[in-house]
Amino acid sequence: MSSTVRWTTQDILDAEESVRVQALERFDTGTAQLTADQAAAAIDVFHVAAGFELSPEQQAAVSRVLAAGHGVDALVGVAGAGKSTLMEACRIGWDATGTTYAGATLAAVAAQQLHDASGIPARTVAAWLGEVENGSGLRGVDVLVVDEATMVDDRAAALLMGEAARTGTKVVCIGDHVQLQAVGPGGWFKETHRLVNGLTLTENRSQEDAAERAALDVWRTGNHEPALRMLAEGGRLHPAESADDARSQILTAWDELRLQEWADPHDLIAGMVVLAARHSDVDALNLGAQAIRREAGELGAEHTYARPGGDTLTLAVGDDVRVRQNDYRSRRGEGPDMLNGYRAVVTALDDRHRVEITWRVKDAEAPGGYREESGWVPAQKVTGGALPLGYAMTIAASQGLTCNTSLMYGHGANAFATYPGITRPRRQNHLWLPPAVLEDERTRARLGEARSEKERLERPIDAFARFLGQSRPDSTVSDLLREPPTPAPLPRQRELSAEQARAEAERRLRQTNMTKAARAKSVSLSHRRAEDEAQLQEQARLDEERANRLLARLKAGAEERTVPSWRTRIYGTLSPQELNHRIAEGDRLAVDAETEAAEADGTARELAARLDLEQATGRPTRGQRFAAEAGQILDRAETHLAAAREHERTAAVAAGHAETHTRRLAELAESEGKSRLALRLAGTSLKEHRALTQRLTAERAAYWNMAADSRRDARQALDKAWETVPTPRCSGPARARPRGGGRRAVPGEALHRRPARPRHRQTRPRRHQQRHPPGRRVPDVRRRPPDPGRQRPHRAGPARHHRREVPRSARQGDDGTPHPPAGTAEAGRAAPAGRRLTPAAEAVQGAQQEVAPRCVRGLSRTEAEVGGALRRSRRLLLAQ
Repeated sequence: MSSTVRWTTQDILDAEESVRVQALERFDTGTAQLTADQAAAAIDVFHVAAGFELSPEQQAAVSRVLAAGHGVDALVGVAGAGKSTLMEACRIGWDATGTTYAGATLAAVAAQQLHDASGIPARTVAAWLGEVENGSGLRGVDVLVVDEATMVDDRAAALLMGEAARTGTKVVCIGDHVQLQAVGPGGWFKETHRLVNGLTLTENRSQEDAAERAALDVWRTGNHEPALRMLAEGGRLHPAESADDARSQILTAWDELRLQEWADPHDLIAGMVVLAARHSDVDALNLGAQAIRREAGELGAEHTYARPGGDTLTLAVGDDVRVRQNDYRSRRGEGPDMLNGYRAVVTALDDRHRVEITWRVKDAEAPGGYREESGWVPAQKVTGGALPLGYAMTIAASQGLTCNTSLMYGHGANAFATYPGITRPRRQNHLWLPPAVLEDERTRARLGEARSEKERLERPIDAFARFLGQSRPDSTVSDLLREPPTPAPLPRQRELSAEQARAEAERRLRQTNMTKAARAKSVSLSHRRAEDEAQLQEQARLDEERANRLLARLKAGAEERTVPSWRTRIYGTLSPQELNHRIAEGDRLAVDAETEAAEADGTARELAARLDLEQATGRPTRGQRFAAEAGQILDRAETHLAAAREHERTAAVAAGHAETHTRRLAELAESEGKSRLALRLAGTSLKEHRALTQRLTAERAAYWNMAADSRRDARQALDKAWETVPTPRCSGPARARPRGGGRRAVPGEALHRRPARPRHRQTRPRRHQQRHPPGRRVPDVRRRPPDPGRQRPHRAGPARHHRREVPRSARQGDDGTPHPPAGTAEAGRAAPAGRRLTPAAEAVQGAQQEVAPRCVRGLSRTEAEVGGALRRSRRLLLAQ
């Protein structure tokens, strides 16, 4: 039995305490603080430069980061909230006031992405810690932006915050504690956000599908099962029998989507990503994707590399790869940097087995906003694992990536990995769950195999939701030992002038010195008192000197900061002649706009006067007259439609009776070969049996004829209903029925012209049936003379009443669908181009165009659709 005791180390407790102290002591200290007007001006400049406006919660976040003055600030944003976008607005404000800034991320590719999105130059956290160790640290940096802060562990965060306190640097932490967490102890970000009362961005501005946004909102509450069911209802969740089946389905979907939307390999890298939580699944997906492309003949020359542990890696020209090692080649003058996380395409292999790869980087001045860069990777780095296949990648490696479509294998991903995995795409994400590996053996033995599609979908959802429920968020170890400290009190909202700000800074400096002196006096150990007092005095002296330098810098730059730099002005790079030209062009456009507005105003007044005159005289308008005429037409059409419904009901009743007689004849046919004795024992005789058979046969034929006559009458009534609705007056020539119909041909469907009615009736008239009872064979004078070569032998058995049948091809098209009624939109009725319809004509023609394409589905359904269309047209006319 495992122990429930949890262990930790003192350095983790010290790191958490250091983060708490820095967050509380540096709260509301005026660090890198701008005025409210400067923050508002930065937001306005961003709106003009970006071409869109920030949401209210984004504007509040920018104002807090720029104007609150907290030495340590934290901002939580859901996936797709635009955290990097709002940092660009903050950068504009810092540029305007001469504030220096830098970024820190966990990976080099994330640093490049932060720079591309916000313009903030960034380095990895490891690089910054190296600078701190070397002694340079954060010197000269006024603001440090830590992106994806939840992935930074407590020890690294404590070192960065301690250095920031030493250099007076403001630390802005951005992240989301619901997404991927740190490898080591990493509860510092969530605790810092609580202590400083940080803001939270809740609006998802990335996902285009409203159903996906709703499911992600439910996910953040911790209710994973209903969120998964919402994704399943939207067709985003796919069950698979086993892990191999799931990976096969993912590769099949990947192959279909890339051929449909992304023919260029670089477009494929930017548009779609395949994700998995474990490296073993990523390797299997990469090998499968490479095999698909090799089978399709899309890959060129290839070479197999031996890797440590006995593994091999085969790379071919055209393969997608991913860089796993930073190579800052620009520092050596050997070309562009090759950063960890880049996804590239293999473009060449040389004799020394070096690999040339090409990748895209953002460039606003290049066509399309991108430019391509390339570089050679030596074989030693390839064998060392610096260049694996890049068709699929882990969820952790995709943090910060944005694409259009993602295909994710869910097994092995906890709640904090699944959430970023299903939020990478903007358009659609797909999740595959194999119940064979999600359910334990006891559950599978108890439930057995899935018996329906619903059960096949429900079982992996339940199993995966139970697994996700075991995920626990990061928290500080200190909270398990004692009660967490109270958050810092919110500062009073006030506007300070420059003089008041300096006085406030001096007051806080004196208060800090007094506090440190008081702490020094409270030391009880006599043998260390003198040493501690000397250290405190030296530290106080250094702090005072630093404060004096900051005050001098504020005084020197006060006047300079009042005037924004010309580099931040919208038209700062234009010459006076170009500015005058733009002003003259703006005046001309304004005059044109005023002229058009005056003309539109005059036209509106004329229309209003005409309407008032018609209303005063009591004469109906042209639209009302057309509406009344269309109402009468619809009444007549509804009368024919009611007759068609009555005939159809009669046909249904007759068909039901004929079916009943067919079943009874089948029962009689079973007794056909019985002897007289057997029939006598059954209560009947051979004569009665034959008489009953002949009577039922005759009655069934009569019912068939009655059903056919009723269907014919219903069809004729429906045709009259169509013919009752005329072509609108403004729709051009009367119903033109072009040869071949009015429908446009689609692949696999033949077009047919509705044939003329057959010369002879399809069934015998009722009076003919009365003169010749069904029990006799009568000659058909309407038939053609018999052909001796085509006569058929006489068949024994009871006589049947035959009717002439029109060939199926004459009544239907080759695909078995009836021809559309004449005069409908399917037969080619359309208003000529450039001529508008009146309200009444639009109502009538709308009813035709709505129902005509559906006439091929059968008579009974067509009647209901015709009636619905007429009722909707009538409501439209009454509304007008």
